[in-house]
This record gives sequence, C-alpha cells and structure tokens, in this order.
Amino acid sequence: MAIPELKIPDGWEGRAPGGWDWQPLWEAVEKGHHDFTSEFVQNSIDKDIDPRTILDDGLFPGFNLQGDRFSEQLIFIPEMLITARAMKAGLALIRPLLAAKAEKPLGNFVIGTVLGDMHDIGQSIVTIMLENAGFKITNLGTDVHPDKFIEAAREEKADLIGFSALLSTTVYYQKVTIEEITKAGVRDKMKILIGGAPTTQEWADEIGADGWGKDAIAAVKLAQALIQEKREAWA
Repeated sequence: MAIPELKIPDGWEGRAPGGWDWQPLWEAVEKGHHDFTSEFVQNSIDKDIDPRTILDDGLFPGFNLQGDRFSEQLIFIPEMLITARAMKAGLALIRPLLAAKAEKPLGNFVIGTVLGDMHDIGQSIVTIMLENAGFKITNLGTDVHPDKFIEAAREEKADLIGFSALLSTTVYYQKVTIEEITKAGVRDKMKILIGGAPTTQEWADEIGADGWGKDAIAAVKLAQALIQEKREAWA
C-alpha cells in the first residue's frame, strides 16, 4: 500500500505574492487547526490573493492528503471530521467572495438517507466533502420518502442525487427510490449515486444507479466525474 503524500499544486508560486508560503495552511487543514486556518485565510484575503487560488492552492492540498489517508484507512472518521472542520472555517471566509465573482457551483446535489433509516453520519461526512469540493448541497436528512427526493430534485434542478442506507433492512429503499424517480419521468435529468455499509457496486448495478461510493472520498471523486456526463436539461 502506497503511503499518501502531500500533492503540491503545480505553479502555485506564480499565483501568490513574492515570498508567500502556503505550507502552514496545508498543515493547519491537515491537522484540523481551524482557528489558525481561519486566520491564515483571512490574511490571504487581506493580501488580495484570488479566492479561487486560496481554495485550490491553500486549502485543498492538506484536505486532499487527509482524504487520501481516509480512503486507505490510515485515519478514520474522527480525524476526517477534524480536518473537515478546519476546511469549513476557511471556506466560510472565501465562499462569499467566490459568489461575488459569480463563480458557479460544480453542480446541484440532493442527498439524504432513505426511508426507514435514521443514520446520518456517513452522508453528513459526504455532504461536508461535497461542499468543500464546490457542489451546492441540499441535504434532506434521514428517513426520506422517495417523493421528497423527487420534489427536491425538481426544485433544485438537481444534477446529482445521492442516497445512503446503513441497514440491510432499509437498503431496499434505494431501489424503490430509483424506481419512483423513473416513474416520475425525471430519471434522465440526474445522475444517481448510492452508498452505505450494506451497499456494493453489484447492488448499484442491479438497481440502476449510476455509481457507488465505498466511502466519502470515493463518493466525491465519483460526483466530480459524473457531473461531466450529459444529462437531460430541466425545463
């Protein structure tokens, strides 16, 4: 197993003031130091560094390193949540600046846990990571009826929709939800992702999902890939 390493953005020096160093921010996000992350990002803003540069060159490297470690099971949910909190602290400062520049989100993503299932830790982590990756998220919470998924997808003009299930007794409702989305005539307007402990790629194929994420990092990478694929346009 390869040990994940920090991936330093190519050419970052040309996008920062002379003598600038992102290393402290990479380490702060990696280690979950949210107060320092917030201070460093604010200092970056005060130096008139482009907010997209702050995100790509400053925040993502440390976050992605921990994400790779999480995928390799070198760290676990508590460590990932600490890193995610630091990432959110930085994002809170630059998100309004990105919006002011009219930077569009990568896509609209509706997410929730299926009918009968009250577990949300997994999809909560996925939600944080999808937001950090640039998606606009509508989180419907737990015990979500198929009709609520459909209603939210229509309201948000969803590009992607994802539903998790933690129990073997509720995973069946992933299949039911896809069937109801198909009956509603909106299946081709979105890509569907599933996840959760009882799920597999075979199950995703069986029920007609577009993809399966074995963990939060895999789900984000899948979403980034699927958003590039063609879909029917919403009216």
